[in-house]
Amino acid sequence: MRKKIGIITGSGPEAGIDLWQKILHENKALLKENFHGDLDAPNVTILSVPELGHSMELEKNYEKVWKTLKEAVEQICQSVDFFVIACNTLNVYENKIEQIGFKHKFLSTLDVVKDYINENNLSKACIIGALPVLEMKEFSVFKSLYETFDIEVPQNFEMVHQLIYDVKKYGGESKKVINNFDYILNQIESNNIFLACTELPLIKTQYNQKKLIDVTSLLAKKLVVNSFHS
Repeated sequence: MRKKIGIITGSGPEAGIDLWQKILHENKALLKENFHGDLDAPNVTILSVPELGHSMELEKNYEKVWKTLKEAVEQICQSVDFFVIACNTLNVYENKIEQIGFKHKFLSTLDVVKDYINENNLSKACIIGALPVLEMKEFSVFKSLYETFDIEVPQNFEMVHQLIYDVKKYGGESKKVINNFDYILNQIESNNIFLACTELPLIKTQYNQKKLIDVTSLLAKKLVVNSFHS
């Protein structure tokens, strides 16, 4: 029997929907001709908690967000074999998740980004995310990677942070959103860019000068593969 997948979302809720769709896509891609319909889809539980949206200002709301996330982790782990958090910023709580006894069920964004770097022998890459991620301090899940690998971050943190808010408000098809995103991408030197915020892959850009690596897609693929492991 396949393992059950859990998704904690809410920051923002569209990120959970996006991840679920990508899980379904990766499931079909993996099964190929062995996929015959609904019965071959993975078992997925989604828990969407609006209060997790406070993560956009994590430094001010660290304890409040953890209280909410802790309750969500404890709830979803009652019915799944492993889970992810559809928000790169919230993955910074990995150590706290370990402390409450659920690290063995948790797959983090740091895990899949490190795996991608190693598997593709990258020497340098850029990470784009929300302000707590970009600052590469205690509130960034990628802090340890930044200290050991050649990681570039965009120069204008505030512009990137505002872009994420604009995606939430106006959607990924907004011309303003697309133009601002393309402007940010043009300022980056690295050829490989990790979209380490779940709102960024929702932007309908046609930008192809550099390789945009969707961390959500990396998570989806790893979840599907893991669901088949005994």
